[in-house]
Amino acid sequence: MSILIAEDNVAQRHYLREILEKEFPSHAPIVEAADGEETVKLALEHKPEVSILDIQMPKLSGVKAARAIWREFPAARIIFWTQFPHEIYINEIRKIVKSVDPPPAYGFIHKNNPESRFLRFVAAVLEDGADMIDPAFKDSFKRPLLTEFESEALYYLALGLSNWAIARKCSLSLRGVESRLATLYEKLFVSMAEGTEHEAYEKLAYNVRTRAFFEALRRGLLNNDELEKAAQEQEAWIERDQKRFLEEQKKNKK
Repeated sequence: MSILIAEDNVAQRHYLREILEKEFPSHAPIVEAADGEETVKLALEHKPEVSILDIQMPKLSGVKAARAIWREFPAARIIFWTQFPHEIYINEIRKIVKSVDPPPAYGFIHKNNPESRFLRFVAAVLEDGADMIDPAFKDSFKRPLLTEFESEALYYLALGLSNWAIARKCSLSLRGVESRLATLYEKLFVSMAEGTEHEAYEKLAYNVRTRAFFEALRRGLLNNDELEKAAQEQEAWIERDQKRFLEEQKKNKK
């Protein structure tokens, strides 16, 4: 019987150990990890009754660590204890949970919550196997899930790729990209004016791609770190695809 704490901030990790040892003495020992890779290793080795994971950790994020843990240990109970409750993480956590059979018990709570609420979360997940979501983020957990393409498409839009380029990058037809983006816009803008008397005006007044980028930023479906990685990957892809395009042009001229 054990509890795993995964937190790269030493002071916060010691704080968690202190309150958990005091509140749940029968669930000793407390196992500690300072990065995502160590988290996965210790979770699979000790099979803790509950793991408390920070989302942003070195080497491997808490979300990716959870994916790896649930792949080998689907009964694992995990609480995400985070300072960064962005929807990019919430969307990924929800998709991972849906892929585990049977769905595991888990929790999601902001670090700014009082100690008493945090301990109630731990007790509910650890002892009752209940799912616990911070009330401040209930709406985020109810929003339509984004597919892998839709999550990636937000970065394509943010980085300025055209539908033509997205089609080439994703090996889709232009019509396929347009259809998928239309679905993405519907998920982002539940109150879109389609089918109402305001539809014609809004189509003239707004650039839907720019609105999608803003909405993604506002809801935390994009973040600077991931955007920078996407930009670097896109630069490499553009370089390769330019060569491919020139070769295609030469073949077409023959």
